[in-house]
Amino acid sequence: MTTGEPRSSATVFPAMGPSRFADFGRFMIVNAEARERFAVADEVLGYSVFDALRESDDDYAEVAQVTSFVTSLALVEWSDKSRSENAGYCAGVSFGKMAAAAHAGVLPFDRAVSLVAETARCEHDYFTEQHRDIVTHSFVKVPRETLDELLAELADAGEWFEISSYLDHDLYMVSLSERALDGFKERIGAVGGYSLYTMRPPAHASIFGPLRERIEQDILSGYELSDPRIPIVSDQDGSLVTTAEQAREWILGGYVRPMRWPGIVETLAAEGVERISVVGRDRLLRRLKCTVENFATTTIAPESALRPVG
Repeated sequence: MTTGEPRSSATVFPAMGPSRFADFGRFMIVNAEARERFAVADEVLGYSVFDALRESDDDYAEVAQVTSFVTSLALVEWSDKSRSENAGYCAGVSFGKMAAAAHAGVLPFDRAVSLVAETARCEHDYFTEQHRDIVTHSFVKVPRETLDELLAELADAGEWFEISSYLDHDLYMVSLSERALDGFKERIGAVGGYSLYTMRPPAHASIFGPLRERIEQDILSGYELSDPRIPIVSDQDGSLVTTAEQAREWILGGYVRPMRWPGIVETLAAEGVERISVVGRDRLLRRLKCTVENFATTTIAPESALRPVG
């Protein structure tokens, strides 16, 4: 595949990090594409996303999720004006799948805004009631063989756990009981690893099946999905999502199946992708060894779009 062909590039939407007004406020009012997109979101939701984000102190609240989603789509629209090609593939990591779905045309933008808000409320209600003692912890510099030893120790102690994310050969996220967290972090440090952060609420574990069912029956059933206009690479198994039904299962699967970034990398590389654009506030994907070894990477962040193109 020659450089410049659409199939040699991909757009990637990373997982959502803490979304705060300080990170997005200026972009929301200065960037033209952002102003237009957020005006639509305001109309869909019936409130000012800008004002709600400014008043929010919850980094993962409904308004934070909406802001992260809308920002991603505005950034793609902005960057497309200065690019000579459109990417031939896209992928969304964890929450990034919502932006990937909208970007690929699985849902119109306004309907996708509504879906993001509805699922955020459902997740909040679910984790307020269920699994309040479960967290998801991320860490680095722990090879898989060593991780297996640490997990065997948890199993021997009678603790429940699941690997929730595979990010690189030595970077993982594990869901476990909060009561076991301090001991697990101590063991990570003892074997030369480094703890990154702990997510509350947790994510990507099979025990969240009731949440998946609630979203499937009460929310997603009310949305008509379309076949993606470009292939989406699943963050669960690296398969290509090319139909509306596959997209539905991919969206729902994210609640109960682990995220596997190396699977995305392997598929994109096999498809001849040479360059990826990571869209949004990415602090991780572009730095991972498996990313660097396979692609030339461009980051399109809100700071990138605060000046007019040209």
